[in-house]
Amino acid sequence: MKPINYALLWIGESFIYIIILIILYLLVPEVTVYSFISNYTGVIQGDNWDKYYFLALCILAMCFNAALIFFSALLCKRKSIKRHS
Repeated sequence: MKPINYALLWIGESFIYIIILIILYLLVPEVTVYSFISNYTGVIQGDNWDKYYFLALCILAMCFNAALIFFSALLCKRKSIKRHS
């Protein structure tokens, strides 16, 4: 593959990651998650909460992004195998 193709793939993957992160921010409200977790752990300091909430959303978005890329690559590979058979 040409270097420009690799650069475009990287930009596309980053864009998908950002979209997934935005969707998670919309679907997982901070207040709801805080009240759910604070029921089990008690009061959480604001600095710790902000750090770990953002970290959890970033890791979750990264996992969703990796799974999406993996399954789309798997699907493309299966289609190319069927064409060559």
